[in-house]
Amino acid sequence: MSSDKPAPARLTREGILDVAGRLVTAGGAEALSMRKLAGELGVSPMALYRHVRDRDELLVALLDREFEAVVWPPLPARGAERAVQVMLMLHRELASRPWVLDALTRGDLMAPSAARATDDVLGSLRAAGCSPQTAAIRYAAAWRLTLGALLVDARTASAVAGLTRPTVQEQVRRDADPARFPALVECGAALRQQRQDFDIEHALRLILTAPPE
Repeated sequence: MSSDKPAPARLTREGILDVAGRLVTAGGAEALSMRKLAGELGVSPMALYRHVRDRDELLVALLDREFEAVVWPPLPARGAERAVQVMLMLHRELASRPWVLDALTRGDLMAPSAARATDDVLGSLRAAGCSPQTAAIRYAAAWRLTLGALLVDARTASAVAGLTRPTVQEQVRRDADPARFPALVECGAALRQQRQDFDIEHALRLILTAPPE
C-alpha cells in the first residue's frame, strides 16, 4: 500500500544554513540552538552533526555568508581616506544586520571572509605611513569604536523607548557640582549635543587620519 506522504527533503549544509539564517535574523544569535534548528528542519539534532561540528561552526559559516554578500563600494586608492571608507562600510553593513553584531560581540567568532576588510584597512594605514604597530593600534581602536557605537545606539534606543523622564546619565551630568567637576559642568552642553549628534565618520577620521607617529 503506497503512501501519499511526500518523502522528506534531503538535508544539506546549505539548507541548514538557510534555516539557521532565518532564525538568527528573526531572533538574534542567541536564538540559535542545534535543538531548535533541528526542530525547524524536522530532523533529529544528531542529523545536523553530520554537516556541522557544533553551533560555533554554524555561526562562523553564517557570518562568512553575510560578509561574502557585502557589495563593496568604489574606494579611493590605499591611504587613510580608504581606511575611513572601509570602516564606514562595515558600520553600515553591521547596522543592517543586528544578529551579526550580536554574534561578533558575544564570543570569539570571526568570519574568514571578514579578513578582507581587516587587511584592507591595515594596508591602507601602512600606505599612509603608519608602522605595523601603529596601524594595528588604529585599526583595533576603529573596530572597537564601530562595534561600541552600534551597541550603544541599539541598547540606548531600547532603554529610553517610552521613557518620560531624563535619563540617569543626563540627571547626573545636569546636577554635577562645579566645585568637584568643573570640566564636566563646562562641557555639559557640548556633551548633550554630542549625544544627539554623534558622527561616526568624524570619530573614525580622528583615529585613522592623524599624522603617522
